Amino acid sequence: MKKHSRSLSLPVRKRELVAPLLALTLLATPALAEEKGGKSDVNSDVYTLGVVEVTGKSDSIKNPSVTTISNEDMLQFDRKTVAEAANLVPGVTISRVGGRNESMVFVRGFDLKHAPLFLDGIPIYVPYDGYPDLGRFFTYDLSELVISKGFASVLYGPNTMGGALNLVSRRPAKTFEGSAGVGYTSGDAYHAFANFGSNQKTWYVQGGGSWVDEHAFDLSNDFNRTKAEDGGTRNNSFQRDWKGSIKLGLTPNSTDEYALNYIYQSGEKGVPPYAGKNTDPKQIKYWQWPYWNKQSVYFNSNTALGDASYVKTRLFYDQFKNSLKIFNDATYSPPIKSGNLSNYNDYSYGASIEAGTTLIPYNALKMAFHYKDDVHREETTASPVQHDEERIFSIAGEDTIQITKKLSALLGVSYDFQNTVQAEDYNPLPGTKAPKVLQEFPRSNNNDVTAQGALFYAYSDTGKVHAAAARKTRYPSIKDKYSYRFGTYIPNADLKPEVSNNYEIGFEDTFAKLVNVKSTFFFNDISDYVQAAAISSTVSQFQNIGRVQRYGYEFEAVAPISDSLETGINYTFIYNKNRTNNQQITDIPKHKFFAYGKYSPIKPLSFFASLEYDTKRFSTSDGIYKAGEFVVINMKISYEVVRDLLLEGGINNLADRNYALTEGYPEAGRSYFIQARYKF
Repeated sequence: MKKHSRSLSLPVRKRELVAPLLALTLLATPALAEEKGGKSDVNSDVYTLGVVEVTGKSDSIKNPSVTTISNEDMLQFDRKTVAEAANLVPGVTISRVGGRNESMVFVRGFDLKHAPLFLDGIPIYVPYDGYPDLGRFFTYDLSELVISKGFASVLYGPNTMGGALNLVSRRPAKTFEGSAGVGYTSGDAYHAFANFGSNQKTWYVQGGGSWVDEHAFDLSNDFNRTKAEDGGTRNNSFQRDWKGSIKLGLTPNSTDEYALNYIYQSGEKGVPPYAGKNTDPKQIKYWQWPYWNKQSVYFNSNTALGDASYVKTRLFYDQFKNSLKIFNDATYSPPIKSGNLSNYNDYSYGASIEAGTTLIPYNALKMAFHYKDDVHREETTASPVQHDEERIFSIAGEDTIQITKKLSALLGVSYDFQNTVQAEDYNPLPGTKAPKVLQEFPRSNNNDVTAQGALFYAYSDTGKVHAAAARKTRYPSIKDKYSYRFGTYIPNADLKPEVSNNYEIGFEDTFAKLVNVKSTFFFNDISDYVQAAAISSTVSQFQNIGRVQRYGYEFEAVAPISDSLETGINYTFIYNKNRTNNQQITDIPKHKFFAYGKYSPIKPLSFFASLEYDTKRFSTSDGIYKAGEFVVINMKISYEVVRDLLLEGGINNLADRNYALTEGYPEAGRSYFIQARYKF
């Protein structure tokens, strides 16, 4: 297994995994992002042109708020989707948009609109509402997942109010290399993937594909049947996804690199019906998504300017198409409800240019310009095509300053501008019976300045402390401003950016040359928070009325007890205080605890176990409906038959707990899996 400096799992050729009892005593820590220059490490499969968060070579500059989850971590913990992988990190909690059957994560309490998704540094969130379904993004072809919390680099561009998630693809390091895997999970679910690459010194090619077919999943035996769900196999819980990608790169010398990338993914899924305590019949939806397709074409480059400067470019076109069918009943057969076939045909395009230099002693200066154009086109069976378009610009500067050998600073500032080109909707004003007509909204513009700063001090060879403050913003989405939401909301074109002042302090150290510990306190003071305000008993409107204060604490550690045993835990505490009204902040548990252990009595054989505990979380802002606390235990056995050929089998949700991430949408009960992987 490839070494990664301090990742979620330490180098495990010597320290292969887990004793379940000891897993409850010591802790897990993800890796910090390492220095990555313009030219990729010849011994690494990380596509460094796709890395945004770059820290200095000095230990005192490494940003502890940047966590890297390696491909080996994702495979070891069996995290097949990006949402599952991100949930390994303290400060990150997984959630479920149950009514849409979408996976989401919250980064220190911020959802994906506030901590957006990037692919190799390119924004790929959905133009209309900013919510990509992380259950559609699989990890098989990633080299790493980089999660920035609190003060994500201004070089990402706008809207990183709470952080950023960057999916970093692969880059071949050898003349010929690859990996492949297949697997089966009870509930009639299958998956397969393959990656290949070739590095010919002056050029390279990297490709891959994956396929997932889940016919359904089984509920826990503890589930009590409801009106829309009789237990056993979860109704309408199918999903099918496949993905293909290809990358061609030129490396004419030791510093410059140019790469063209293409990715296509296609999926379809059902939405399991609501099975909770709310007796309102409107809660039960009979939805299916016949297609959920996304494709991206992008170009990345790095050109050295002398020995101390560089220019990077990113050009991209990202297309998103999906369709929603709303049926009358659980037969999921035509005819669908009148007017309830909705098709999206969205796309985004844009560019960014980054330039950096170290000509000034002890300074690493960087400047970046970003441009992005989002187009939303929506069509239903009852209305013509609706058009919305917004453009966003940003100019940013960042300086990493080596004050002394042990003390460093990071300063960043950006100016962001949002311009509405076109906005319209075909719904009538709420409460009227007028036929649907085209309504054009007035154009609106927003602009704001973000700024941040951090100090890093290495007080010993292993110990570091840091303090950071940031003023970050999030621009309201097209849906936030212009959607009638089926006649229940009045649009508000005058929504302003949300603002959060983020603060954190923390330390990291290694004790007894064995246990690495990291601890962070953070505080977010959020103003102009977009919340719903009641206009009447049946109609609401999104307004900048919210004031939320969020306190949090993260603790993590890892301990390689011996050459055959490794254990770890991490813990997250998040407390939200709504200073505006009595609405609850939803989908975020106050406490989250994760533990793992790995035990390898002989070199080819290893046993692995993990445990996660979450406290209750509110699923509705009125506080009435909530998902209860839960404990989930997973176990796995791995055996290396021959070098790099691994056979695995295991059990997820070992205790067959009936639990949910969103009230009324239970997760899978006990399931069994077998799988094989080969790397060459």
